[in-house]
Amino acid sequence: MRTDRAFVWAGLLALVSAGSGSLLAAPDGPLPVRPLRYEIWVELDNAQKMLRGREEITWQNTTRDEVGDIWLHLYWNAFKNEQSAFFREARGQTLARSALPREGEWGWIDISRIALADGRDLKPGMAFATPDGPETEGDQTVLRVPLPEPVPPGGRVALKIEFESKIPRRAARTAYYQDRYFIGQWFPKPGVYEEGKGWNCHAYHENSEFFADYADFLVHITVPQGFVVGASGKLVDAVRDEDRRTETLTYGQTAIHDFAWTADPSFLKVERDFVAADEVTEAEYADLARRLGCSVEDLRLPNVRMILLIAPEHKSQIDRHFRALKAALKYYGLWYGPYPYETITMVDPPFRTGSGGMEYPTLFTAGTSLFPTDRAWSPEGVIVHEFGHGYWYGLVGSNEFEEAWLDEGLNTYSTGKVIAEAYGPGVLSLNLKHLPLDVLFRMPLFLDRELNRAGGLAVVELDPIVTASWRFYSRMSYALNVYQRAATMLETLERLLGEDVMIRVLRAFQMGYRYRHPRSEDFVRTAEQVSGRDLGWFFGQFLYDTLEFDYGVSALHSRELPAADLGVFDRDGRKDEVTPERVKKIKQENKDSAKAYRTEVAVRRFGEAKVGPDFPLTLEVAFEDGSVETRTWDGQSRWQTFRFIKPVKARWARIDPESRWLLDSNLTNNSLRAKPSRAGVWRITGLFLFWVQSALHAAGGLV
Repeated sequence: MRTDRAFVWAGLLALVSAGSGSLLAAPDGPLPVRPLRYEIWVELDNAQKMLRGREEITWQNTTRDEVGDIWLHLYWNAFKNEQSAFFREARGQTLARSALPREGEWGWIDISRIALADGRDLKPGMAFATPDGPETEGDQTVLRVPLPEPVPPGGRVALKIEFESKIPRRAARTAYYQDRYFIGQWFPKPGVYEEGKGWNCHAYHENSEFFADYADFLVHITVPQGFVVGASGKLVDAVRDEDRRTETLTYGQTAIHDFAWTADPSFLKVERDFVAADEVTEAEYADLARRLGCSVEDLRLPNVRMILLIAPEHKSQIDRHFRALKAALKYYGLWYGPYPYETITMVDPPFRTGSGGMEYPTLFTAGTSLFPTDRAWSPEGVIVHEFGHGYWYGLVGSNEFEEAWLDEGLNTYSTGKVIAEAYGPGVLSLNLKHLPLDVLFRMPLFLDRELNRAGGLAVVELDPIVTASWRFYSRMSYALNVYQRAATMLETLERLLGEDVMIRVLRAFQMGYRYRHPRSEDFVRTAEQVSGRDLGWFFGQFLYDTLEFDYGVSALHSRELPAADLGVFDRDGRKDEVTPERVKKIKQENKDSAKAYRTEVAVRRFGEAKVGPDFPLTLEVAFEDGSVETRTWDGQSRWQTFRFIKPVKARWARIDPESRWLLDSNLTNNSLRAKPSRAGVWRITGLFLFWVQSALHAAGGLV
């Protein structure tokens, strides 16, 4: 029976207005105003590999500006020709001309009609725009549409759009193979209007992801019968048309800022429930409540419907997928705030669509192989990571064009924490033609933070972490900065502030900026307010600059104190000269006395970055009698020497023995032994091999 769409909208809005319990959990009262409402009808033409759609968009002006136009993203035009910003940048970085789409495999989107709700035609005035400068001339991914009259503050404009799109065979975030599809960034979508600045509506760049306003969606997807569909939001209606041999599925969701879907007739669909009472013990609630300084009731998690779409050949891994998703729902929910939607859909990416490891609100793709191995935490790591984007991209709507680290860095850090808690250390996953090789070798165990450090510190001098995504030196610099260097920065901050304070920082940021558009300065301000510390020195150096952090021990000497000092001394009104022969005599006379040694330890700041005033470095010096002396150094000067008088010699000295400073670019100079040892050679050799291995892993992850 067909459900009336007005009834469906009314039902969705009633759920929201009734409170935050079932559909959305609003942290501070009612949900903020959502400037957009979409209703979209789209049909998949499987034979022609086309989408044909129409949409009704209502946009509300929530600023004090009068707005005389509307800017739309037409993302699929990134795959239309070589003049797009996407292909220009890809060709300059990584893409050979031979790897461009073949004949008939390009993608595009055309607007055949755009009008106001009253029927006034807007198409004659529309024109492509290049907001990112003349270097994007020829790009057709941003469309400017003038309006007959400006939208006043608080006013609304309703648009009716008809469009058709050619699905690209192989592209970023969308593709098809035979009758398998992943469809992302597929509909005309307004940018974000910023008061006093205008439309924030960037081109589709190779490195960048996206930025959009929160909206209410109602989407009707028509596919040939027999296709299994997954989509953002909740399935609210399904209607079969026996004459046309099609099925139309309607999905609805409030307070999300994007919508993606997938269709594949071979999918197995499995549904299970995350039942909070079964996953979280009362002891866990009580412990976290104590650490966060809140009540247990503030932490309780809701139940969530988990949906898995998986290829039949991977069905033996169903339990692994659900276990990982449960861990993500549990720990992201406990630490950063409860997951607020009723459903989460996890997709085993359709074969040969290149759509693995991607995130959209309430839907993400994972990625596995026919022969996954234990302890490699794959697909577990991908599942946790892509679900986590639902927090740092989905619920906190940061601008990924301009400040990608607010999603990628925060989520890489969070993923490592969840994997460590739920699974422990893992091994690198080695594959040859999808066949696992790690079963043949005894691979070392590692935690994510170790790989993050190895990759992130390799690009410190290239770009600040806060850089527009398309303005990084290279794709490698973009990836290692916003993912791994940013995560290492956050790991270091955790070690400086303490784990409990760091959880409070991230939870305050997540819950305080849900359904909003925070910037880097909002995160900095939150960290300072929660910790009660001035952290401008920290973020100024490590977030906004390219300064290398490197402290080390440069010298260590223990020398026996002489029996007397040489030279001439004034004693009892006369000159008394102490000669070497006299020193020998004094030593002989006191041969039974205990020896004393002067130990000198020189520490240096090799890099330009400095520790902050509240976080001095610790120097630890161990002596032959087993004693250990500690000193603190403010680290502001280039070097400082520490002296000790002891009856024994020093064995070794090390700076930052707590290993708080993961941002230190060279750990091999953090310690120094008084006597040469082959152990140092093996240590350096092992470190070198680890760096090589880590670099290969990081490079492989970008392919």
